[in-house]
Amino acid sequence: MTAGLIINEGSTMNSIRVSMFARAVLGSALVLGAAPAAFAGEDIYYEGGGLKGGYDVPPPPSNRGIYIKGYVGQATPEVGDIWTPGYQMNNFTVFHNEIKSSPLYGFGIGWQRNHWLRFDVTGEYRGDAAYFANDSYPAIGGGTPGTNEYTADISSWLGLVNAYWDICNWRGITPYVGAGIGFATISVNGLKDVNVPNRSVFYAQDSTKTNFAWAVHAGLAFDVTPDFVVDLSYRYAALGGAQSGVVTAYDGSSSYSGVHIQDITSNDLMLGVRYKLNHAQPAVYAVK
Repeated sequence: MTAGLIINEGSTMNSIRVSMFARAVLGSALVLGAAPAAFAGEDIYYEGGGLKGGYDVPPPPSNRGIYIKGYVGQATPEVGDIWTPGYQMNNFTVFHNEIKSSPLYGFGIGWQRNHWLRFDVTGEYRGDAAYFANDSYPAIGGGTPGTNEYTADISSWLGLVNAYWDICNWRGITPYVGAGIGFATISVNGLKDVNVPNRSVFYAQDSTKTNFAWAVHAGLAFDVTPDFVVDLSYRYAALGGAQSGVVTAYDGSSSYSGVHIQDITSNDLMLGVRYKLNHAQPAVYAVK
C-alpha cells in the first residue's frame, strides 16, 4: 500500500507539470499567431525612406533659424602714418604714432542658413582711445627747429555685414572663419599740438569721418545648449583714416587745415554669446 501510494502521487505530480508546460506553449503560440494579424494593416518597417502605414521618417534636427548676439572685447589699433600740411614744406621725422587699446561693445542679429553657413549684421561702439604722436623738423632759413607733440581722443562706430563658415562641430566645439564689409565712423576729439621749442600750442576742432571698412574673423563657438552659444573670436579690421578739424594757435596767430591719421587697422579680441530665437526642436512621431 505504501509503495502503491508513492507511485500514484508521483504520477499525479508529473501530470500537473506536463499540463502546466502544455498551457505555456499553447499561450505563446496564440500570442505569436495574433501578432501578424495585429500589424497586418500597419507595417512599421522602413521602405523607401519612410514608414509604411502613412508615417514619415522624422527629419534630422536643423540649425536653421534667426539668432541674436552680443559681445564685448578689446581693440588694439595700429596707425599707418600721420600727415599735416607742414610736411609739404619741410623735412619732418615722425618718432611716434599710436592709438592705445580700448574696449568695444557690440550687438548683432543673424541667420543660420544650415549647419555650416551663417550670416549676421553687427554694430559696435569702440570706446575712447588715447592718441599720441611726435615729430620734429629742422630749421629753415634761419628759423628755429621744432617738435610737435600731438594728443587726442579717438572713438569710432563700426558696422559690418558678415558671413561665416562653421567648419565642423566636435563635442559641441565649432571652429569657424568669416569675413565682413561695412563702414567705420571715426571721431577725433580734443586734439592738441604742443611745440615746446617754439613755445606754441595749437588746438583742433573736433571732426568725424566715415570710411569703407572690412574685416576677417576666426573663432571658436561652444554649445552650452542647443539654443545658447558662447563665442571666443579674433578679428582683423581695416577702418580707414581719420582727421581733426582746423588746428589754430592758442593766440589765433596762425592755423592749418588739420592732422590726418592714416590707415587705421585693429586687432580685436572678443567674447560673446549667441541665442537662437526659433531653433526647431526634433518632432515626435507616434507609431500605432
